[in-house]
Amino acid sequence: MTADRTCDVCGAPTTLFLGWVSSCGRCGFLASALTPGAGTGVDGIEELRRLNFERLLDRLDAVHPLAGTHLLEVGSARGWFLEAARRRGATVTGIEPELANAEFARSLGFDVVSGFFPDDLPDRGPFDVIVFNDVFEHLPRPGTMLATVAALLAPGGTVAIKIPSSDGVPFRIASLMARAGADRLYARLWQKGFASPHVSYFSPRNLELLARRHTPLRLIESFPLPAVARHGLRARIAASHRGARGLVLFAGLWLFSFVSRALPSDIEVLIFERPPLANEAATHLPSAAGAHA
Repeated sequence: MTADRTCDVCGAPTTLFLGWVSSCGRCGFLASALTPGAGTGVDGIEELRRLNFERLLDRLDAVHPLAGTHLLEVGSARGWFLEAARRRGATVTGIEPELANAEFARSLGFDVVSGFFPDDLPDRGPFDVIVFNDVFEHLPRPGTMLATVAALLAPGGTVAIKIPSSDGVPFRIASLMARAGADRLYARLWQKGFASPHVSYFSPRNLELLARRHTPLRLIESFPLPAVARHGLRARIAASHRGARGLVLFAGLWLFSFVSRALPSDIEVLIFERPPLANEAATHLPSAAGAHA
């Protein structure tokens, strides 16, 4: 490893891993040199995602009731989350870079903008709720992005960020394998070679640190979500792996699903709140002013 750059989260020097990942030894934040872009979702996960969306909305509803709110989903795909949020009484807007997905969601009657966040978003808010479902890790300049999110939120508004966690067991195993010279799984978890690879890999701790450094947002809740569900697992595996390889992968994930809840989660959700204006100056750390530059 050689020195590469300073960490976006804590400002410490980072080291270069595998020639394309900057790793911070202080806070654990990981940033790749992969080029961000638009991409299509993975086949076979609709059922799991819809279940997780309902769990996420339950938590948001408990924090601030969704009925009557203006909600923005960044990376709204085919509109599954927008559909579930609208059933709870929210007025929903999406922004989606994949044109086919955006057009499909619009055909169902959803207000979805084609393009990239935040440059192509015509509605500058304020929004009561902003949601990222497995999207934030694909965006460049995460500190600047989160500062933009805070500016689009109404005072007292909330942002929910669902991320794959670097604390999760699959990522930890892949990291150990990569250090031993077997980096195929590690590259797959970063979605290296995909149209929309991961630009960052966060843990709950360093994502909270990022928010504290760049924004007035304060963490109000965090919780895990399951990455594997037994129901529908066979169809999910068959969408990408067939034959004997698919059967082996299915068996492994089936067994893993029984123990996964006792292990550090692969998926985490963090909910932040923008404080009311009267409290915002007190919650925004002094160092954040320099972080916006």
